[in-house]
Amino acid sequence: MDVGVFLAALAMGTLELSEAGAVSAIYAGAYKSWIPYIYGALGVLVVLLPTFTLGRFIELLPIQYVLIVGAIILAYFGYRLIRSARRSFKGIRKHHGEEKEGMGVVLVVAITEALEDALVALALIPQSYSSTLLGTGISAVLVLGLTALLKNQIARIRLPHLKFVLSSLLFSLASLWILEVTLDVTEFIVLPLFLLYLGVNYLIIKI
Repeated sequence: MDVGVFLAALAMGTLELSEAGAVSAIYAGAYKSWIPYIYGALGVLVVLLPTFTLGRFIELLPIQYVLIVGAIILAYFGYRLIRSARRSFKGIRKHHGEEKEGMGVVLVVAITEALEDALVALALIPQSYSSTLLGTGISAVLVLGLTALLKNQIARIRLPHLKFVLSSLLFSLASLWILEVTLDVTEFIVLPLFLLYLGVNYLIIKI
């Protein structure tokens, strides 16, 4: 086993998947349902199963097209989230389909975080497939355990505030992916983009 590859896969898997677990717990608490956990797990499996079953073949896909399509999807859900958050902060009556919409958000967040993890896994697989698989697998189990242990604390986070932050995150990731395709930028630009969208979303909510 390659210890370095294992630790890298474990650290990145725990970091990326923990957000999907937290979002699932918050929506589960808000809607008093365990279904968001299923959506979260499904989103992770949809990405990671092909990553480790097809392995090297996925590396042959043109990543530019994947990023463009992903950016469009993230921007769409970012818009839906900030619109829903604005309704909540303004005290406007909730839309009748908002619960269903929320489940879709859990799925998209889980897929997004799993995709971020998969990109790292694809870089590690050529060095040691077994170490990457083991690290990613343990990280998934670790996140499940932490989510179960802390779900009551996580569920106390208010849904409108979560939507506000998630929308900013999705917009910043969408912008980052587009910039990666069109310009030579580093991932460090995601932080100023996130702060920018926090400000923009705040203004949208206040209007």
